[in-house]
Amino acid sequence: MTTSNIGIRAALGRLSLTAVSAAAILAAGVVEAQTITMATILNQNDVSVQAMEEWNRLLQKRTAGEMELNILAGGTLGGTRELIQQLSSGEVDINLSSPVVLQFAAPDYQCLEAEYIYESEDHGFAVWRGEIGEQASAAMKESYGIEIADVGRRGSRNVTANVAVEKPSDMQGLKMRVTNDLRAEVFSAYGAQPAPLALSELYGALRQGVFDAQENPLSTIFSNRFHEVQDYISLTEHVWTYNIVFVNSDFYEGLDEEKRQVFDETLSEAMAWLYDAVEAENAEIRAAIEESGETTFVEPDVAAFREAARPVLEAYAADNCRADLLEDVDAVNVSSTK
Repeated sequence: MTTSNIGIRAALGRLSLTAVSAAAILAAGVVEAQTITMATILNQNDVSVQAMEEWNRLLQKRTAGEMELNILAGGTLGGTRELIQQLSSGEVDINLSSPVVLQFAAPDYQCLEAEYIYESEDHGFAVWRGEIGEQASAAMKESYGIEIADVGRRGSRNVTANVAVEKPSDMQGLKMRVTNDLRAEVFSAYGAQPAPLALSELYGALRQGVFDAQENPLSTIFSNRFHEVQDYISLTEHVWTYNIVFVNSDFYEGLDEEKRQVFDETLSEAMAWLYDAVEAENAEIRAAIEESGETTFVEPDVAAFREAARPVLEAYAADNCRADLLEDVDAVNVSSTK
């Protein structure tokens, strides 16, 4: 906002917003809204996208319409890799994704999306919001000109399948859709036959039997209706995953101090909204699925899955991630960022 606009607002005091806006236009001319483009592969009805809509409402309210988000959901601009390329080039300003992005944007830190790397959701938050998260963000900024603006709740990734998966051996021979190389190695160790596939194509592939199983957070499972074409949801909690808001560094640094402060504060408020919304939504989703009778929830032997995954993770990290990353993650105090 210009100095003249600030003076006008102070002088008018208790006048209505309409009157203030009219006076500002007379004094300084029409201020065009800054439209910020945000893209994601997640569907419009996903709670994470709803958090972006909440952020948009907060931005518009705090700036009197001078800043707004143009939210392009559902992978309309491409898959995760394409969106990160567009973010790097400045074609989009913001991307909402998961840590799977690190596989190609900051490969030294890709193990932060690994199976059973965290003891709990809070442990993962402490890692992402602490020094390790800052290091990952700096690596992406140096290589691609993008960085982490904030980290929000997403929940655990869980397995859906047409068989009840209670222990690793139950996955023997299952054609399994996965999202990265490490995940493929872990599920191979469980006996599955992993392969990649775009999220937008997965429902049809499951329905047609091209794939037998997949894994995702409960909100993604529900919003993409995977429970309609899968008989079981096994609560493996093999990955605590997070919503990562990535931003183009040139765009972010190009914001003036006042706008950057509003950007940061309203995004933080939206992430707080998301934290509560995920918990409420997961309870509602489970109740809705159970009531439908279409899919059965399974409580697996999580310790057995964790034990089978750790040697794979250690070997993969030794070859693909920065030195001592697993040890540094293990050393993070859960209360260190609270």
